[in-house]
Amino acid sequence: MRKQSFLKVNLMIIVMMIFSVMTGCGNPLSREESLMYDAEDITLTAFVQQSASSESGLWRGWAANKLYEDTHIKVEFLAIGDGGSQKLKQYLSSGDLPDLIGFKGTDQAQLAMDAGVLLPLDDYKDLLPNIFENDFYQHAISYTETYISNDSGHLYMMPVSIGPASRGFFNWMPMVQWDLYKKVGMPEMATLEDLLDLVEIMQNEKPTTETGEKVYGFSLFSEWDEETLKQVAALSFFYGIDTEYVSNLMETNVLTKEINSIFEADSFYRRALKFYYEANQRGLLDPDSMTQTYENVNAKISAGRILFSHYSWMTGAYNLPASGHVNNENGPDGYVPVVADDMKFYLPADQLTGRNWYFGISKNAKDIERTCELLNWLYDPENIAYLINGPGEVVWEMTPDGEPVLTAEGLEIIDNPSEALMPEEVGGGSFQDGAYRFNALGIQAQTLMEDGYSLGYRYWPSYLNRNPSLLSLELQEFYDGKNITDYLHDENMVAKTTQAVNMMPGISDDMQVNVIQIGEVVKRLSWKMIYASSEEEFDQYWEDMVTEAGNLGFSDIEAYYKKTWKEALSIAELYE
Repeated sequence: MRKQSFLKVNLMIIVMMIFSVMTGCGNPLSREESLMYDAEDITLTAFVQQSASSESGLWRGWAANKLYEDTHIKVEFLAIGDGGSQKLKQYLSSGDLPDLIGFKGTDQAQLAMDAGVLLPLDDYKDLLPNIFENDFYQHAISYTETYISNDSGHLYMMPVSIGPASRGFFNWMPMVQWDLYKKVGMPEMATLEDLLDLVEIMQNEKPTTETGEKVYGFSLFSEWDEETLKQVAALSFFYGIDTEYVSNLMETNVLTKEINSIFEADSFYRRALKFYYEANQRGLLDPDSMTQTYENVNAKISAGRILFSHYSWMTGAYNLPASGHVNNENGPDGYVPVVADDMKFYLPADQLTGRNWYFGISKNAKDIERTCELLNWLYDPENIAYLINGPGEVVWEMTPDGEPVLTAEGLEIIDNPSEALMPEEVGGGSFQDGAYRFNALGIQAQTLMEDGYSLGYRYWPSYLNRNPSLLSLELQEFYDGKNITDYLHDENMVAKTTQAVNMMPGISDDMQVNVIQIGEVVKRLSWKMIYASSEEEFDQYWEDMVTEAGNLGFSDIEAYYKKTWKEALSIAELYE
């Protein structure tokens, strides 16, 4: 025992002597280097408004384990609440912000800049080498310092999703149950409204699940609503119309570059409200739509209780191989895209300056240097690859030729992302304990790296050419032997947007107050329109909405967005 104690004491003396020599010979350690020798455990708080997860609490699992091994930092995610912006305003009012803040949109970031609560990241370049010394990020830094800094020239926040867009990243797609679609004769659709007829036929064919639960054609949720009903407005992306990134109250046609308000008589938002009004009239709309959450809808989709989904990825567990649907030899099933002839699907722009989602640090963070260390870790391309792909030799491995390929174990893990399949030796947990908690990271997953392969596994040849499911084979045959991406591009059904949608400045505090007030009117009357008892009542609610929005000063808001959209188009030309 004495010998062990003696050795420990001597080891400590040696370390202290080395440290003293390194810091006392005219070569003082940088702040970043000094942290390596004194990395005490610390728990930092994170409020990530762009997260796809509604979970809160201490980050656990394989990804959190890697962060802790590298930095001795733990992260506690704070609940977003029903609306990220509202919770953010509560933090701003109290003056007690989380250490790391993720902003979903320039308006949210502007609120924090106006409040003067963000750390100027450019004053801490020595702690953020993965950001300031990385070629991937230079355009994004330059643009953000110039245009999104309150004219200060500082970098108060760092954009995410920097890099090229995938030609197959279609976030919004009309998804229906394949086996049922075949059973009703696979009718073609000319327009959006033909979906109503299709889904009505499908619901008549399948009024209940095998376990006797009621089936609905459509199901909405209000949890993500901001100034409009988000799940209603989402249908606009089937037609290349942005109703989110520029403004919830404006409709930006990315093909024509025109911008108009949702209150126009021929607006798409009115068309989408009429669509769901008609769905409700026909008994196709889930009556829980106004009050339920995303998790409620996802559970119903997983059980096959909802026949239509407007997000390409919102298929719950129904499309996972473990469900037994996609490779059912008696007839494969799953949610698949079935498109109407007149649709033009929104495709993001190449984002050299990043998306208008950001990460920033509170200037009152409990430990600014350690929070910078966390941000620096998150923007390291190797760590981003780790969060997206999982640990090497578990989820993926390199072939002798230097090609990244998924392992058999890895395929099972990513095909069942919510199940706790990660080995305990790397930290355990489920696959979605990684990048899913942040939704978007610094570099786009499709970015080509030095080895000639994309950063994310979804774009590796080994994944793209993996054994297709029986469902995928049948769908490919349906689309003339092509995958859905190639089909849409070949049929000129793609609306690729401009970087200008990510270059809109935030609005003033006064205007934001009006936007919130108008949003409350829009949400209240939109639900009334959907549940109206007649078309006359529907029309009256619409007129009330337009009038009330006008009385709350919408004309000034509209003029502002039309002006700044033109300016954004001009700025985008410098980066495209």
